[in-house]
Amino acid sequence: MHLKRVAIAIVLIFITLGLVPILMVVSQWSANEQAYGISSNDSEQLSFSWQGVDKHIHHFPVSSVGYTYLFMGFLSCSEICPIRIQQMMQLEQHIQQDALLTGAEVQFMFVTIDPNNDTLAVRKSIIDDISPRFVSASLSDDALQQLDRRLSENINLELASINHVGKLFLLSPNGAVKRIYTSQQLSTQKMLLELKQIISSET
Repeated sequence: MHLKRVAIAIVLIFITLGLVPILMVVSQWSANEQAYGISSNDSEQLSFSWQGVDKHIHHFPVSSVGYTYLFMGFLSCSEICPIRIQQMMQLEQHIQQDALLTGAEVQFMFVTIDPNNDTLAVRKSIIDDISPRFVSASLSDDALQQLDRRLSENINLELASINHVGKLFLLSPNGAVKRIYTSQQLSTQKMLLELKQIISSET
């Protein structure tokens, strides 16, 4: 009886050891299938008017623009904003070098939450002059508040230093939020791979 229990225990150990690699493979496969950024269930498109450095009023979305990476921030920020701007620059460089994406319609939009200090000249030199894919936008107070509420950026202009969340949003051509990238998702390589997957799945 004792030997039978030992034999059963040994068999169970071998079965368990054999399952571990299988479970690891399944887990890795499942992780690869998941989105890197946070998927949004909000299918309602963003819609707002904005002023560019050309002093003209534009409307978002514009179907000819294609996909848009949108970031709300301010240019005197010393924390998340420089990281996000650098991140968008890296994405744009990767897109230019990628044979599958170089012809894709992808725009990078910086929406200032501090228009009094982010003047047209400052925005042009820091954002718009980076590349034709980059635009900076200034919104009316009402439009900025509405966009803030939709995207839950939690902008607070009442503190000594402006406070906001600093998320990066990937928007589809119709203005719907496809992905949300928080401070936990900073890999431009993974974001680029996700952009390819999204574009290929919708074309």
